[in-house]
Amino acid sequence: MPQNGYMYVSKMALGNRLGIIRFCETPKDKGRIINRLGLNDVIAESYLTILMAQSMLVQNNGKYVVTQKGQGYLSSSDRTKKIKS
Repeated sequence: MPQNGYMYVSKMALGNRLGIIRFCETPKDKGRIINRLGLNDVIAESYLTILMAQSMLVQNNGKYVVTQKGQGYLSSSDRTKKIKS
């Protein structure tokens, strides 16, 4: 971990996480997430674990779906994009 206490997260990782959250606005199983985003199983599992720990996604009947917190994150991301453009 860097000395400043912050962990570096690549733009690609952030984009993949955002893509997973957006894709899971309707429930999706892990296989569909992997196929849609072109991830391997290990990376997909890592992202899903992180997103569930952050309460952005929940798993229901084997499918992942965005939470209210995840919806808020999507809205914030969309507002930020509008400001930048």
